[in-house]
Amino acid sequence: MNSNPERLAWVVLLSSFLACVALGVMTPLGARWYIRHAQVNQEVSLEVQRGPLSVVYGGHGQPRSVFEDNSDIPRGSRVRAPNATSGRLLIQSPQSNGEAPIATVQLYDETEIVLSSARSPQFATSHLPHEITLEVEAGRVRVNVFGATDRSTVVNVHTTQGTIKVEEGSYEVKINSTTEATVRYGRADVTCESGETMSLGPTERALVSVDSVQGPLPAARNLVENGDFSAPLEDGWETYDEQTDPELPPGEIQIATTLVGNEEKNVVEFSREAVNHAEVGITQEIDYDVRDFASLELHMAVNIVNQNILGFGGCGYLGSECPIIVRIDYKDIHGTDHEWLHGFYIGSPAEDWDIKGWHEKLEVGTWQPYNSGNLMEELGTTPPALVQGVTIYASGHSFNAMVTEVELLAQE
Repeated sequence: MNSNPERLAWVVLLSSFLACVALGVMTPLGARWYIRHAQVNQEVSLEVQRGPLSVVYGGHGQPRSVFEDNSDIPRGSRVRAPNATSGRLLIQSPQSNGEAPIATVQLYDETEIVLSSARSPQFATSHLPHEITLEVEAGRVRVNVFGATDRSTVVNVHTTQGTIKVEEGSYEVKINSTTEATVRYGRADVTCESGETMSLGPTERALVSVDSVQGPLPAARNLVENGDFSAPLEDGWETYDEQTDPELPPGEIQIATTLVGNEEKNVVEFSREAVNHAEVGITQEIDYDVRDFASLELHMAVNIVNQNILGFGGCGYLGSECPIIVRIDYKDIHGTDHEWLHGFYIGSPAEDWDIKGWHEKLEVGTWQPYNSGNLMEELGTTPPALVQGVTIYASGHSFNAMVTEVELLAQE
């Protein structure tokens, strides 16, 4: 075998030189990359507000019922708030030393999330943000991201329809057939699964499906479906009727078209011509958590064409037979059931009939807009936590009354 010791020596020398240069360059670059990109886990704790919550720690094993606060929630954990329960994740940077969290995640009842990741840079010289990734699989969460003195915080919220990326601010993500993302304050980038992206500013929201992002929409939302009665009454509403004498004509409900102001609109009409008590109405189940809303207002337009209770107007001897009554059923923050009522009538009641504070007299046969004002303030001693439903009904003997433009607006 021929050999060339001189060539071999040069190969060894050049290889050693290149290896030395590579090590001299790559070692500081590698150390710099590590210092910039090395991450450590954040500190995540669970606050049980109304228990028990269900937790699968680290995503392994069986769910455990958690009745008390827990200061160690590892990444990958699945947290579920069953019916009538709630809790909150508090996320702190590793260097916080027990100071204020960089983010909180409020879980309302019937909500399930997975804490996929919660990481922060290990070294102060890194320019990377604090990063948190959540999977929201059901229900509704409120994500609050706070300003940190050392670096920004980024939260990525994933749902089956898309991703919501947020920084400092306050946000809500709610899962129905679509994902509803709302910015209370701050800014959010919303991306659906097909790749369409939209930026949301303060008091804006978007509806996210797999294929599209609808918005920006105003943050105020109407909790009532088909309140303009443009669709058949069965879309969103259920009807009922009851009366003391089954032999007498019952009350009737129908969709009619009439002028409201100068515009022709669909209205729901309640009518009856008889004596003795009867009640006929429409009701809609809402079941919407409004604990974090600043404003809740009912809007509607009302027209009472005629009414007759024993020859009088008003709302009857007990004050319960108005030709139009709207009722909102709700639970307060303690889980206690309440109802809010407002009734409309025309004419003059008998002298001994009860006139209640929630009664309102209207002019005969004229459309009257109604605005409840902020119910969150009016009901301040027992503020609504869960709006269960809205019912609109006519009560009395003979009546002909109409309503339209029904809205229950919830404002962040």
